[in-house]
Amino acid sequence: MPTTPNYRATVRACYLGNLLQSCGAIFAILFVPLRTLYGLTYTQYGLLVSVNFIVQVCSDILFSKPVERLGFRPFAVLSPILTSTGLVLFALAPVLYPGNVFFGFCVGMFVFAAAAGLQELLLSPILDGVPMPEEKKKKAMSLLHSFFAWGQIGAVLITTLLVWVLKAEQWQLITVLWALPPLVNVFLFAKAPLDAKVSAGNAMSLKQLFTSKIFLVVLLAIIFGGAAEVTMSQWASAFIEKGLNLPKLLGDMLGVCGFSLMLGLGRTLYGLKGDRISIHKVMIFGSLGAFCLYLLAALSGSPFVGMAACGLTGFCVSMLWPGSIVVASRELPLAGASMFALMSAGGDLGSSAASFLTGQVADRVEAMGLTSFMGSAVTPEQAALRAGLFFAALFPICCFGINILLQRMTEKKQKGEKS
Repeated sequence: MPTTPNYRATVRACYLGNLLQSCGAIFAILFVPLRTLYGLTYTQYGLLVSVNFIVQVCSDILFSKPVERLGFRPFAVLSPILTSTGLVLFALAPVLYPGNVFFGFCVGMFVFAAAAGLQELLLSPILDGVPMPEEKKKKAMSLLHSFFAWGQIGAVLITTLLVWVLKAEQWQLITVLWALPPLVNVFLFAKAPLDAKVSAGNAMSLKQLFTSKIFLVVLLAIIFGGAAEVTMSQWASAFIEKGLNLPKLLGDMLGVCGFSLMLGLGRTLYGLKGDRISIHKVMIFGSLGAFCLYLLAALSGSPFVGMAACGLTGFCVSMLWPGSIVVASRELPLAGASMFALMSAGGDLGSSAASFLTGQVADRVEAMGLTSFMGSAVTPEQAALRAGLFFAALFPICCFGINILLQRMTEKKQKGEKS
């Protein structure tokens, strides 16, 4: 008699995959030590973040068809192996490339990002393929993304503690230690049942996806939603320490961890209570709130108010990325892995472009040598970082307008179906 597949193991593996993938948060914590040790510029940091997300975009797209053809399992097992390999290569950059350490960092980031993109491509459709009621699946999808935020908190706290105990010069050991936990998922995904919601032969084609107006708008929503989320996530540590002139330990613990805490809290609350709240309203008010908090962080004369604004932004942007995936899955039920790949690629594209542009703005303002910003007396470096976050407020306000349009389109579609 055939045994019933244990889909609880599948759900756990997906949750743990996102939890462990969040070890990428260590790069934001290590940036200031690496800037001190190797003279990295803000543009180079922005470029590293851009390499991360651009490679994720390529990984999302290039692996989508092989995943549909060969199934989830071989790639789900491969992804954590690549994650660990990328972290080890990043740590070995000064050894392997002593004449150009930044190039070595890019190599390690390239491999890590390929794994991250593959993971993004896999986890949502694997969870989407688990047999469960639609409302329960919507909650599960939100919880899936909440585990990434909780993992970020753990990564930030542990990395900050390790930097404090071992000192910044031991950053290579810290990075190698983080290469070990992702390997746990190699064993979990080797056994868990992995099913596709839609078979490759019945899934919507890329042409059908790109002729769907709702898909194009929700793709724009995740592009700007990803930009709004990741820009603050990646720049909060440097902004709090250098832009607000607060101690690194305090900034990382209260600012960066505060952002991840609020991000995880928002996603967990929606996962538990989401059936009572319109996802469109959550994304519309969230993007508007994020816009206000970006401006508050950049313009506040109080470093503690600025730090609080960085943290609270996490709550406002918490559902912009997963909410877009929920809407896409609901409105396009016949889409296969390719849709999830394109959605992930869109989020990564917005994240990479936003972080790079923010770095460019910061470096150019610093080169101008300004000693004031919006009437406040600051150092050139503080003016640069404040200007970068002020510029980045464009991303959530664009997301606000796009989500209003998306809500109107889905409501119109639902009325048409009822009539």
